[in-house]
Amino acid sequence: MAKNILVINPFGIGDVLFSTPLVSALKKLYPDSYIAYICNLKTRDILITNPAINEVFVFERDEYRFLWKTSKIGAAGKFLDFWGMVKKKKFDLVFDLSLGKEYAFLCWLVGIKDRRGFDYKNRGRFLNYRVPFDGFNDKPVAEYYLDLMRLAGPPDRESLNRKMVLVTTSEDKEYVDNFLKNSGIGGKDRLICVAPGGGMSFGSKKMGMRRWPVEKFKELAKDISERGGAKVVLLWGPGEEDLIKEIEGRGAKGVITAPKTTARQAAALMKRCAVVMCNDSGLLHLATSQGVNTVSIFGPTDEKVYGPYPLRAGNVVIKSDAECRPCYRKFKLSDCGTKKCLDGISVEEVFKAVMLS
Repeated sequence: MAKNILVINPFGIGDVLFSTPLVSALKKLYPDSYIAYICNLKTRDILITNPAINEVFVFERDEYRFLWKTSKIGAAGKFLDFWGMVKKKKFDLVFDLSLGKEYAFLCWLVGIKDRRGFDYKNRGRFLNYRVPFDGFNDKPVAEYYLDLMRLAGPPDRESLNRKMVLVTTSEDKEYVDNFLKNSGIGGKDRLICVAPGGGMSFGSKKMGMRRWPVEKFKELAKDISERGGAKVVLLWGPGEEDLIKEIEGRGAKGVITAPKTTARQAAALMKRCAVVMCNDSGLLHLATSQGVNTVSIFGPTDEKVYGPYPLRAGNVVIKSDAECRPCYRKFKLSDCGTKKCLDGISVEEVFKAVMLS
C-alpha cells in the first residue's frame, strides 16, 4: 500500500546523513511511497538529490524568529502557510527525529494520524508510537533511527542498507575539476584533504572542545606535503576562514586552500582525495558517505556513537587514552576545563595514520 511519509530532522549535516539509512529502509518497505523531508537550509543540499526522497521542505526556525521581531503578522502568515502546505500533502505517517514536542504537535494539528519518534524527557506526548530515549549513548546514531523501523513493521533488519546516502551532481564534480585544474593538481598527484574545523553543534563557545589544536594541524599539513610528498587541500566551512588563514600562514609548499563549497561540492572534492583527515565533524560524515578513507580525531565524544558509519577498514579513528573520555553523554559536555583528550594526540601519530591510509 502506497503511503505519504514525512521525515523531520532539524539538526546538522552529520545528523541528517545518519538519518538517510532510515529513509532508504522506508523506501524499501514502501516502494511506491511519496517521501518528504523537513530540514533546515544548510542540510537541504544533501537531501534534494537523494533518490528515495520525493520532496524537501525547508523550515528555518531562526528565520521565523527574526521575522517575528520585525513583523508578527508576517511571521504568523508565513508559519501558517508552511504548515497549511504540509496539511495539503495528506501525510499518513511521520518520523519525527527532532527530540522535541513542537513538531509532533504541529503534525497532529495538520492531521497526520501516525506520528512516530523518540520520547526524550517526556516530550513525546504527541506521538502515537514512541521509543523510550535518554540520549545517543551506546550505539551509532543511525542505528537509533533504524530502531524506529520496528514501529513500521520492517523487513529483516539484517537486509537493510546501512550506507549513508549523498548523491553529488555533474555540476558539483565540474566545480571541483575546475578548482583542481586551476590549482595545478593533476591526476597522478596524491591529494589529501585536511579539514581542521567542525564542532559547531557544541555552540560557538565550546566548539573548540571538539577540535585538535590548530598548531598541530599546521605542522601536519607541512609534514604531509614535505615529508609525505602529497598535495594537501585545506577544506573549510562557514565561519572557519580565520582558522584556515592560520594554517596557510605556515606557507608550506604543496598546501592549497579549497574555495567556498556547498556540502555536495565538499563531498565531491573529498571523493577526489586519497584520504580525508578531520575532526569529529559533519565533514567526516560527508567523506564517509562517499566511501573515502578517513582519519578522524575524537576527543570528548564517543566514536562508537558519532564515528564513521558504517565503520569499515578504511576509517581510522584516533583517540587518546585519557581516562575521562568520552565525557559527552546525554547531550551534555563535562566541564573539565582542559583538552587533554585532544592535546595528547601527537602529530606523528596522525601523520603515520594518514600516510598508511
